[in-house]
Amino acid sequence: MMTSTSSSAELRLPGGPVGLPILGDALTYLRDPMGYLVRIRQKYGAVVRLPLPVYTPVLISDPALLEHVLVTDNKSYVKDAFLRRLAREVVGQGLLTSEGDFWRRQRRLAQPAFHRERIAEYATIMTTAAMEYVSELRPGQERDLHEDMMRLTLQIVSRTLFSADVADMASVVGKSLEAIMSRYADGLLLLFPALTRLPLPANRRFNHAVQQLDELLYRMIRERRAEGTAVKRDLLAMLLQAQDEDGSVMTDLQLRDEAITLFAAGHETTALVLSYTFMLLSQHADCAAKLAAELSAVLGGRVPTLADQAALRYTEAVVLESMRLYPPVWALGREACRDTELGGYAIPKGTQVWMSQWVVHRDPAFFPEPEAFRPERWLDGLQRRLPRFAYFPFGGGPRVCIGNAFAMTEAILLLACIAGRFRMHVKERPPLDLLPSITVRPLHGLHARVAAAQSV
Repeated sequence: MMTSTSSSAELRLPGGPVGLPILGDALTYLRDPMGYLVRIRQKYGAVVRLPLPVYTPVLISDPALLEHVLVTDNKSYVKDAFLRRLAREVVGQGLLTSEGDFWRRQRRLAQPAFHRERIAEYATIMTTAAMEYVSELRPGQERDLHEDMMRLTLQIVSRTLFSADVADMASVVGKSLEAIMSRYADGLLLLFPALTRLPLPANRRFNHAVQQLDELLYRMIRERRAEGTAVKRDLLAMLLQAQDEDGSVMTDLQLRDEAITLFAAGHETTALVLSYTFMLLSQHADCAAKLAAELSAVLGGRVPTLADQAALRYTEAVVLESMRLYPPVWALGREACRDTELGGYAIPKGTQVWMSQWVVHRDPAFFPEPEAFRPERWLDGLQRRLPRFAYFPFGGGPRVCIGNAFAMTEAILLLACIAGRFRMHVKERPPLDLLPSITVRPLHGLHARVAAAQSV
């Protein structure tokens, strides 16, 4: 795909729609960002220059080009302007936003907290929280599944990160994270970042939310330093104990930045995966029946453990297919930090390059009947046959999500705990009203009636 022998002067910029004067396609994009990108890909191909204000990004949708940006030529790119200028207001210099040697150091320090032996310890916390949730359920209940899953995964991340039960502060944490994610769902901020500096109500709510989370996180860090790191074996203890090759450790600010990144990302994404999974199973009784049969055969009614994960192949396939259709993170971006080239096109320094899981996961070249929910497609080694970046719910390359194994284990075990005992008959049906922020949320929640697992 690359024309490395060509000089940048010989290369042309990518083509694409023209759009309106000044505004370009901003109005169309803001009405339906994900649908807009899908339509642009279908009409203009795998490399498209988008007529959007401020950035004029380039959308790429060919897995080979994604691999070039994220792996082969990753040193020509940094995180995109949105993350560096906006998300940094929340997560500071955490793994999500930091760059270069500092990022490599932080990644090296944090990596042991996500080794498989650690995830084995976290698995018990996951299933304990899931069974506490199951104990609340009764046939005939009406539940907001998205709200339920956010609360459940918040409990899990708080226990694994801080050895804390946040039931007493879940309301504060939940509202703070809601205010933060709502601000990032405002497409005007993406296209016109100067709006973040105005005294708007949304900005005031956002600043208050960050302040509340800061107070909580710094208090927990102070308390843990005072009691000593040997007392507990959670993620925070691992981060406190981590030493770099020169013996240096993380400062309170660095701990805060990594903790808030894990806190926010560690529950939001898995909650969304489970919410959409229950919705899809509700619409496909045959898939729900196959899932129930596997859970019965493998578990026989007992609580799953990490050792069961390998045998829960259909359960895993359900999660993989749910993340294909509804990837919790629907797009990611990079910014060219020097003049480079991509697919035979010139990519000048400063160009924003967008890559959308929502778009690529719907490519019929890789996924026949791309809009259909078919977990079976993953049972015959599809992941091994696909091009490397035809499916990338956790990103990829050196900056692949550090918690991807944690998230997959959590999603599979929680689904097994809940679906082995109850069915969720979700009222909402596609096309859903979605709220594309950093993640993609159901705008009005997902409302379900609870039924016993054996009930149709």
